[in-house]
Amino acid sequence: MKKLVAVNGFAVACILVIISYFFFEQAETELANGETNAIQQDDFILHIRVENVDEGFQVFRALQYVGEGSVEMKHHTPLISVSFKNKNHDYTGSTVTKSLNTGISYHPQSAKRFKRPSEGTYTLFCEARFMVNDQHITIHHQQELVFN
Repeated sequence: MKKLVAVNGFAVACILVIISYFFFEQAETELANGETNAIQQDDFILHIRVENVDEGFQVFRALQYVGEGSVEMKHHTPLISVSFKNKNHDYTGSTVTKSLNTGISYHPQSAKRFKRPSEGTYTLFCEARFMVNDQHITIHHQQELVFN
């Protein structure tokens, strides 16, 4: 009976050590290379900003129109899809129509938050997909994020 209690106690202690290791390893990592990127295609600029937050990191995204006059764009939700580690873009929302004037930045979604990963280098995938004047436009961007 004493052996069973000792074995169970040892197993519980090992599990607690393993859980503590993974918890503290992830809690101590921090994004080392948060930055702002601007990717231009035709009359549009995709703006992506990555920054640390307490629980992990967040990605701000906006689309800026820099052409002449105004245009009407149509897009599904989200306008700018962001995925972390795996390229997985999903446009499931209804169609949105928006008029843009020169210089206007359009950001219909709030920042996308991700949990802090363990130490290492990961890929962030971004994609804006929309229509202007019956022309489909897709802007792709990916960047390496380093967590120390």
